[in-house]
Amino acid sequence: MKPYTDLAPAYDSMLRHVDYEKWYQYLKSIMHNFILEPSLLLELGCGTGRFGAKFSRDNYNIYGMDRSIEMLRVARARAFKNFHIFCGDITQYSLKQKFDFIFSVHDTMNYLTSIDDIRKVLRHTREVMNRYSIFMFDMTSEYNILNNFDGKTTKYTSGGTRILWDNEYDDKKKLVYSYLTFQKPDGTSTMETHVQRIYEVDEIAPIIREEKLELIDVFSDYTFAPVYDKTVMSNFVLRKR
Repeated sequence: MKPYTDLAPAYDSMLRHVDYEKWYQYLKSIMHNFILEPSLLLELGCGTGRFGAKFSRDNYNIYGMDRSIEMLRVARARAFKNFHIFCGDITQYSLKQKFDFIFSVHDTMNYLTSIDDIRKVLRHTREVMNRYSIFMFDMTSEYNILNNFDGKTTKYTSGGTRILWDNEYDDKKKLVYSYLTFQKPDGTSTMETHVQRIYEVDEIAPIIREEKLELIDVFSDYTFAPVYDKTVMSNFVLRKR
């Protein structure tokens, strides 16, 4: 099955341990650290809309884009006030507006399994930035995959459906394969396969420069500390050159 088909309605339940408010406060601190008066925001890969709802709550005008209709169906319940959602592919989008703060988190960029797709996102995003805009995105690390996912199975229950999440890492191809099996109350089962690629900071930095963007800094794990060998998520902060 297509990724996020059956995962979408169970997604928030499976991630109920995540402190989204703390995560949101970090995103807001990044934004205000680099932008004087941000007003128009864009999230690439907004998923179920957790961040869009929080920014809207605090009176920011935010647009959330995702290519999964199933995830957007969940996000629709949160899309009110200043939060607007639409379906789109982050590797091939074009918008008339210029956004002050653009962000893409929860390893959305790792779903791009080729450098060419990374380039496309950077190129299209540059076109919707003004001279003061900031683009922040995260990427999961090989350390995280090897220590927390490779060869491991996690079990969940959501709405009577049992979910098995199996992970394998191909260290030669730098690809992470996640197999999600959904065992439903009626006895049927489905499976989704998610594929992500691991990138090193040194691999991404030159691509950023080549796409006429400036890498301001790379932070570790939603802090302002530098990346190190046990970083789980690298947070890239860019602006237009």
